[in-house]
Amino acid sequence: MRILVTLHRWWGAAFCLLFAMWFASGIVMHFVPFPARSQTARFAVSGAGGNHGIRSEQDARGVGAAAARSRGLDPSHASVAPIDHDQWTVAGDYDSDRPLYRLAVNDDAGTEIYLSSTLGEVVLVTTQNIRLANYFGSIAHWIYPTALRRHTELWSALMWWLSLVATIGASVGVIIGLVRLGTGAAYRGLQRWHHIFGLIFAPFLLCWIFSGFLSMDDGSIFFEPDDLFRKLHSFAFPPLTTHPRLRSSLIVGLCLCGLAFSLTGVVLAWRRLRSFDSQG
Repeated sequence: MRILVTLHRWWGAAFCLLFAMWFASGIVMHFVPFPARSQTARFAVSGAGGNHGIRSEQDARGVGAAAARSRGLDPSHASVAPIDHDQWTVAGDYDSDRPLYRLAVNDDAGTEIYLSSTLGEVVLVTTQNIRLANYFGSIAHWIYPTALRRHTELWSALMWWLSLVATIGASVGVIIGLVRLGTGAAYRGLQRWHHIFGLIFAPFLLCWIFSGFLSMDDGSIFFEPDDLFRKLHSFAFPPLTTHPRLRSSLIVGLCLCGLAFSLTGVVLAWRRLRSFDSQG
């Protein structure tokens, strides 16, 4: 047991801050999801026909201007430039559209319209507020900086191993908590709150972290991976999907409790590191 306690203490020092970030960013990304590929209005290239794609910035400006006007925006001050990828189009979903054209409308909302050069269509629309919120939401939650996400296998492996190690660390903490509960070991102050929060929310923590780990599976564990674990991870299953307010309240409430639990661990880990440093 002493080995487990020591392991949990230093494991916590390494991962409690990561846990806190995951819970906080999970709340943000629930309300402001990562910008999704557009499946709506398609705009053929002016004078060229959609089947020929976009061959120049002039074509892109025509398609982008039409898209902007359809949204009630004024494209008269818009600027356009070809890009291979950026933070919002780095995923492989856009590989067949590259190079992309990004039209900045230069309006108050900071609207940017992304066009597929191969399809001659709008594939993504973002605004400044959505982009800013996502830096505190999905990008933080998925550890999604462009430089890392470009390397899909490396990024997937990192998320897979982080989720696995986090699951093991949380499981060790639950084991210690249950054993100490049975022996009547006393905790004081912040340690007591950390212990109580951990025991109460252990089922949610383990389910949430482990489902996140499984949602990154690419078929190496399950022969036919699907979105079951992604739905479990985001509570996107009946009857919660038919009661969005209940689902949102549950997600936010549990994330706040998980955040409180994680922050107590962060403070305890900080105290432990300072104590270790002073002894050294």
